[in-house]
This record gives sequence, C-alpha cells and structure tokens, in this order.
Amino acid sequence: MGSARSAGNENPRLDAPSVWLYAGLVLIGLINIYSATSDPNQGFHFSFNSLAGRQMMWIGGAVLLILTIAFANVAVFDYFAYGFYALIILLNIAVIFLGREVAGARSWFGFGGVGIQPSEFAKAATALALARFLGTYGIRFKGTRNVFICLGLFLLPMGIILGQNDTGSALVFLAFFLVLYREGLPGGLLLTALWMAILGIARIVMTSRGVPHFWTYGILAVLGAVIIWFGRKNRQLVITVSLITISSIVFSLLVGFAYTKILKSYQRDRIELTLGLIKDEQGKGYHLHQSRIAIGAGQLVGRGFLKGTQTKMGEKSFVPEGHTDYIFCTISEEWGFAGVVVFFLIYFGLLFRLVSLAERQSTTFGRVLGYSVACILFFHIAINIGMTIGMVPTIGIPLPFVSFGGSSLWAFTLLLFTFLKVDEKRR
Repeated sequence: MGSARSAGNENPRLDAPSVWLYAGLVLIGLINIYSATSDPNQGFHFSFNSLAGRQMMWIGGAVLLILTIAFANVAVFDYFAYGFYALIILLNIAVIFLGREVAGARSWFGFGGVGIQPSEFAKAATALALARFLGTYGIRFKGTRNVFICLGLFLLPMGIILGQNDTGSALVFLAFFLVLYREGLPGGLLLTALWMAILGIARIVMTSRGVPHFWTYGILAVLGAVIIWFGRKNRQLVITVSLITISSIVFSLLVGFAYTKILKSYQRDRIELTLGLIKDEQGKGYHLHQSRIAIGAGQLVGRGFLKGTQTKMGEKSFVPEGHTDYIFCTISEEWGFAGVVVFFLIYFGLLFRLVSLAERQSTTFGRVLGYSVACILFFHIAINIGMTIGMVPTIGIPLPFVSFGGSSLWAFTLLLFTFLKVDEKRR
C-alpha cells in the first residue's frame, strides 16, 4: 500500500498507515468484546452465535465494504452525495414511526434478529453532502445564504435524531462546527457557543440548588447594565451588549424550561451526577462509580486478558454494557495504564494522520470530507471516554471501530474509507 497511481480502479492503494491503524482498532475491539461477554468458567470458547462471533460477521461485512469502496470510481462519492443524504434523512424520519425502541430511543429498524441504526449512517451522509456543497465550483463559505445552507445540512439530521430521543448521536453533529471553523466560520460563533455552554451549566446548577430563576435573569441584567454604563459613549457597544444580554436571558429561560419540563428525571440525574451536584454511589451514581473502579483496577499493566471482574458477563457485571458503550472500562481493567496508552496512541495517531491528509488535499471536497471524518471520530472518542470517567453525562454513544455493533462499525468504515479513496486520487 504505497502511493497511488491514479484515480483508476485497478490496484487501488489506500493510505497504509490509516488502514493499519484502523485494523488495529478493530482487532482491539474484537478481543475486548470477547473478553467482556465470555464466561470465565468456560475457558476459551468461540461461537458465531456469541456477541464476539456476531462482531466477526460485522467485520467481514466491513471488509466487503472496504473492497467495494477501494475498487469504486472516486467520482461516485461526489455524484451521489446528495442522493445518499436524502435517502438517509428519509430513513431517519421513517424510523421514528416504524422503528423499534431500544434503551428509550426509537432509532432502530429490526430485521429478524438484526438491528440497523440509520442515525449512524447520517454522519457519513452529512459529511459527503457538506463536502459536495462546499466543493462545488464557485461556492465559498461566505455570505448568509451559503452559511445557512451549511448549517442546515447538519442541523436538519441533528434535529431529526433528537426526535428519535437519541441525544448522544445528535450531539455528535456539533462536530461539524469545527469543520466549518476550518473553512472560515467566524471565531465569534465558537465563543458564542462557549458562552452558551457556561450559561447553560450555570442555569442547571442554580435550578438544581433551588435558586429562584429570577436571580439568573437579574445577574445577567446587572452584568449587562454595568458594561453598558462604562461603555455608554460607544453606541455600537451599547447595542451589542444589549442584544447579548437579552439573548442570554432568553436562552437561560429556555434552558430552565427544557431542564425542568422536557428532560426526564433520569436524564437530569445523569447531568447532576456529572456536575457533582449529587453523589449517590449506591443508587443513581452506581454504574458511574463502578466504571471508575474498573478503570482504576487495571493499575499499570492490567489484570490480564479474561481476568477482569468489573465488566464480566459470566459473573455479576458491575459495569453495564462492557462490550458497547463502556468497552473502555474493559480495556482499562484488563490492560491497565500501559494498554490504555497504546490504545490512545493508535487512536490519536489515526486522528493526526487524517488531519494531515486533509490539509494535503487539492480539492475543497477532499479537505472538508477529511476534516469531517477526523472531527466526528474525535467527538465520539471524547464523549464516550468522558462518559466512563464522569466528565460528561451518560448518553450512550459507541467507541469508533471498537464497540460492539454492526451499524456503527459499517458507518465509521464507510466514512473513513470514502475519504481514503478520495485521498488516493489526490496522491
């Protein structure tokens, strides 16, 4: 797998480091899925009816997908980008009415014993559509119309997935803000997002502590009034601060309403546990507490393959979903700090490689697609691992290429290798 010859379909040569890093992550996932779901009393026992066996079949499907992409004409991805996006949007709408509910989210189509989650494929479809739009001749990320089209391309599927009650998958679409920042999104919008996050957390803290809501509005009004007083000679500053103050009060009001009237009690509990507002290690915070124990139990070199106790299915499982959302706990417990370091090196090696390849692209299509892949993977990694150590609320999203599941593995494989195929043409 050296440098590519051309855009032709014969003897495809994808970026070797990326392919090997991908293979390493998939192998790590398979090993730890087997460990988390095996019975330690049976010794080594592999069956295609087991979860590890099913993951093997998903991996086989991923290999076929890779081969299909590798021998495809790269122009196909550009040509069918909008059609693929429209199809995935329709599937995500349909699943709300026709899908089955899993863990409170109606985001799965069931076909016999197999489940397909269209929201996973929405990330790849959105990345392709955004790359296609910004890669169109004469289109630049400038002007109100183009900016709103770009925002709409990922806010639309995000809103639909929120309608499926799948908050975790929906939040990942915020990764596209980083992609657009690379394309020229004003830094002020990122500062606005940071301010909204701070304001939202403050509102939640005050609500959970029983502080009357008018205190929040009063503090914002006084802060705005003080700034206006000292800058009263600057008309533009007065107008800007006034608008920010009013917008902040309205946003705080909406956060308070959503937190108390829309979010379910278990969702509020998860947020308050993450913010340290409540501590209940034997009740609401039990799984988070056990997750931290599992991560710390590995110490330097881990307990060893198949020797974990916190994430085992064969005995009482203290950590839920040790093969899916909490698979990082399995890795930490059995392979320890040393194993986690290697694991992170592989992950961040892949992210670094993707950003490097994205910067080398000769087309806007390739650059936007490359950054989309890197940013989506980064968000998944940060949220998933942050969830297991209590830095973000438990919202249930997979660890890319590692967690059990066909939909996530296939969607991430499609996303990654589509970009690698585009990069092959560049080289």
